[in-house]
Amino acid sequence: MTLSIARLGDLWGDRTAVVDDDEYASYAELAARAEEAAGRLAALGVEAGDAVAVISRNRVEVLTLLFAARRLGAAFAPVPHRLTPATVTAPVERIDPAVVVHESAQRDLVRGFDRTRSFEELRHVDPDPREATPPAPDDSLLYLHVGDEEGGRVVDLPARAVAANCAAATAGWGLGRRDCTATLLPLSDADGLLRFVLPLLTVGGCVVVQRAFDPEDVAVAVERHGVTCATGGPTEFRELADEGAAETDWSSVDWLATRARVPADVREAFPLPLVRAYGRPEVGVNVLRGTVEDPDAASRPFPGVELRLRETEVEERAETGDAAVGELEVRGPTTARGDLDGASSDGWVPTGDLFRREDGAYALVGRVGERFEHAGEHVHPRIVEAVLETAPGVVAAGVVESADETGGPAPKAVVVGDVAPGALREFAEERLASHEVPRAVEVVGALPRRPSGELDRAKLRRQFETDEE
Repeated sequence: MTLSIARLGDLWGDRTAVVDDDEYASYAELAARAEEAAGRLAALGVEAGDAVAVISRNRVEVLTLLFAARRLGAAFAPVPHRLTPATVTAPVERIDPAVVVHESAQRDLVRGFDRTRSFEELRHVDPDPREATPPAPDDSLLYLHVGDEEGGRVVDLPARAVAANCAAATAGWGLGRRDCTATLLPLSDADGLLRFVLPLLTVGGCVVVQRAFDPEDVAVAVERHGVTCATGGPTEFRELADEGAAETDWSSVDWLATRARVPADVREAFPLPLVRAYGRPEVGVNVLRGTVEDPDAASRPFPGVELRLRETEVEERAETGDAAVGELEVRGPTTARGDLDGASSDGWVPTGDLFRREDGAYALVGRVGERFEHAGEHVHPRIVEAVLETAPGVVAAGVVESADETGGPAPKAVVVGDVAPGALREFAEERLASHEVPRAVEVVGALPRRPSGELDRAKLRRQFETDEE
């Protein structure tokens, strides 16, 4: 598995690598552009061990700079363009880039930084003809910002880990040179870059770049370019469903991967399953995925990934019997070196996510800090929510810790939809263990969401957790 665009250019030549609007770039052309961009970065003083930050929407220049940075042995650091002037400072200061390259539209985001160049300005830099030092597998290749806009961390992925992620993706999804993806997520997002885009570029596939997510443009790309795989989240798939997914010809598509649970009405709008995928930049974005038979459970490990549970409890559930529950830990070549705040990863890397394991399959239970106790048993909000969202009339559900009639902790359901609280409790009593059944149900117009479309649990708790009923 090579990350050298020069070798990929030699191997795949005139095959289309990237489509950006009406611009088609072959592998040979992408290799030539990356070589030229590497010379321009070198002329600005970028060398092995440095970082190149990029703040931009999706475009072919972003991928060009990734390969150019690799050519120099530098790290490529895509910074989310949706940050604000107030929130962009922290990640850029952590990255400490030799240069910040940006779209003209993001000029306001970079005003406070030294050593900036727009894409247009970079094109006017005379390339340095000096031969660059050949990059090594342990060189840092990606610095990825993870976490919320107010803070978060910057994860350090060496080239060997990026290559291993690409290998896991191509094997686990069955990707090849005839496959094509369209970008639903930003390339600064680990899922957007590493689930399909970069893996496909290592095997001769095609990437259709969407500057910004637009459901109508995605539908056109799917039909025009024969897209075979794409990854998104609840927000993207909701908008695609609302804009007429049923009228789009999805016959070319093998995989639609979602990184979070998607409501039933959205899943039903598509003629093929939305397959749940699980991963984190710290351990690799391709760690677990669902199957065609059970698409909504990210249950099966990708090849080459070692998993274990640091068991914290054993659940007794009537429908499944005893099942181990614990924090998922990952070991293997896909894991990050650590982060730029000094934390290092060595051996088994904790994910912070609780999983249940039964018969070799894994089921996400929730984050380590989400569970609470009721009647001496653990309550995992996501398990309860998944059941409640199958009830007639329920569009979405969230579960928080509230108080029962004795003042002790108890689950409370906050739901969107046309449902009577009493009827929902009866539905839950037939399908959940007694300690999981919500003691209170509140019907609301909407649940708080993060930009990705996932439930904003911190806001949910602030709005609906109470000490007394």
